[in-house]
Amino acid sequence: MAGVALVCLGFQLWLPSTHVAEKDYQDVGRVLAAEAQPGDAVLLAPWWTERARIYVPPNLDVVGYQGSDLDDLELHPRVWVLSEPRLPKADYPGFYEKFAPSRTAVGQMREFGNLRLQLFTNGRSKPLTFSAGELLPQSQVYVETPDGQRQSCPWDGQHSFRCPHAPVLLEWREIVFAPHQCIRFFPPGGAAKLVLELPPVPASATVGLRTGLTWDKGYYHEPKLTPVEVAVEVDGQVATHVTVPVFEPGVKKAQTGPVHDGAKVRVTAQSQNAESRELCVELYGFGGGG
Repeated sequence: MAGVALVCLGFQLWLPSTHVAEKDYQDVGRVLAAEAQPGDAVLLAPWWTERARIYVPPNLDVVGYQGSDLDDLELHPRVWVLSEPRLPKADYPGFYEKFAPSRTAVGQMREFGNLRLQLFTNGRSKPLTFSAGELLPQSQVYVETPDGQRQSCPWDGQHSFRCPHAPVLLEWREIVFAPHQCIRFFPPGGAAKLVLELPPVPASATVGLRTGLTWDKGYYHEPKLTPVEVAVEVDGQVATHVTVPVFEPGVKKAQTGPVHDGAKVRVTAQSQNAESRELCVELYGFGGGG
């Protein structure tokens, strides 16, 4: 008992030495404000380095959630790693082993008390040609039956399409701890499909689909639930497709081949039983060509 008490006392005496001074947070914020470029992201290591968020300039995306060590951050050509390696169980070597592939350090790591800041180029990033989220106000949304009949979902003039079963809008949702700014895209049920038809898109080397059931819905596994079928069509033909099964949480990814300038792109979602099928969709055009 005495030994355990001494260990606990030692831990409590040591813990304050891992804290970060207010000035150090402020200094990091000033460096990011001066040197960050549009499209940069700040990745927290470990992911629970939460207090740092309030000092990062608001124009930068801050990424930190359980599992973010493995995030490709494909929309960000540069990543600033902001770390607190002295935190208990921080395991910076373990983080770096997961983070480092296809990333290259730029310059020297800088120290601000117990904070460390290192810039990396992100070899996993892809040049963005379009985003369905940004194109949403110029798009069309409707429910389509197997015989081709369509029921239009009117745009409310602000931020959403008003479909009979659920609105379609861009919002922040969570898929297995990871935040996503995605299109809320709940299937209507039965054989009918929910359709998002984009305006003509620019030439792209590929179109990437990212989709999954939000929050805890991917863990639901009642027998009555049914999978969600999600497809991307280019000029009337299915170019890629994913099935979001029952009781398989997480993000599903798929991509098409090249698309030409002015291509007609649609995303569809269908599930026989729409209960708890709270689908979130991201669609991006990457690269050039076509």
